[in-house]
Amino acid sequence: MGSTSLSEDYRLCLERELRRGRAGVCGDPSLRAVLWQILVEDFDLHGALQDDALALLTDGLWGRADLAPALRGLARAFELLELAAVHLYLLPWRKEFTTIKTFSGGYVHVLKGALSEDLLTRSFQKMGYAPRDNHRLTVTALPPACQLVQVALGCFALRLECEIMGEVLAQLGTSLLPAEALLAARRASGDVASCVAWLQQRLARAKEAPPLPHHGSPAVFGCPLDLYRDLAEEEGSEEEASLYGGPSPGAVSPPTESAYEAPLWEQSAQVWCAGGPAWEAPVNSLPYGAFEEEPEPAPFSFLSLRHELGRTSDLAGPEGFPAYSCVQPSVLQPSLGEQPQRTWLPRSRVDALLGAPRPGP
Repeated sequence: MGSTSLSEDYRLCLERELRRGRAGVCGDPSLRAVLWQILVEDFDLHGALQDDALALLTDGLWGRADLAPALRGLARAFELLELAAVHLYLLPWRKEFTTIKTFSGGYVHVLKGALSEDLLTRSFQKMGYAPRDNHRLTVTALPPACQLVQVALGCFALRLECEIMGEVLAQLGTSLLPAEALLAARRASGDVASCVAWLQQRLARAKEAPPLPHHGSPAVFGCPLDLYRDLAEEEGSEEEASLYGGPSPGAVSPPTESAYEAPLWEQSAQVWCAGGPAWEAPVNSLPYGAFEEEPEPAPFSFLSLRHELGRTSDLAGPEGFPAYSCVQPSVLQPSLGEQPQRTWLPRSRVDALLGAPRPGP
């Protein structure tokens, strides 16, 4: 299958997903499987799909001590680039896709963490972006639709290549090897098994680092990232930053087959504003009544004060004192005589404030 046929199949996949209400990267499992197999057998197809593909791979892996996390980060960067091209192709009238912030968000945390500034600028130039100032890229002239599809397909293929090389490292048992060795093995091999055997021979000759534990599936990436939310929304949130600076208007990327677990475009469902309702704990499960509300005290008023004073006067008789056995009988008589006077004074003030007629002596 040539690059022209792949481009057409990829374009049809994008448009089919758009008709289903999903504007995102291609999630067709059959196209993914076909392209994976072609790339495994023919590494040089990358050059036909994207002229700087080898430069992008080399730039993202060169000098990295551990290639496994480098491949995961690079795959995330390729997905963001692919998604930017897809959005311009499918939704060219959406103004939020025409400006990319280069000082925060996904551009800083994902793209610049994996690729050099020069290669990023070149990649966005293929999509029609040009620097507006030191902080933004803006679409000055939208390129032809076929060019946007070709850029997106090239990034899709590079993302699959990161998964292929991740699978090689998983079977090899170590990811501590030079990037140039991995790239050379991929170009010299026609399948994953022969690539692993090539690297095993090189490691045996060089007596490099012993194998590390299995790193897991290369398709399992970290926290999803989209192209829309700003850096300010990233603080204290599980959803990370964006390139564009506004809430995501796009829909979820399509689900994929179970043969490869939770690829990045499927993980991105929550950040495409398609997440489910927030989790709420059952009421009975709250520990020790930590969230039970205490009754709120009644507000103060002169009427309530008058009522309380009336209660005090009712308790002033002898039956109110039996519990206080420590009070001598001789002390009780003066207290009983003084109580009405002490009660009368505040009640008089209250009556005056309330405008009520004062009772006679």
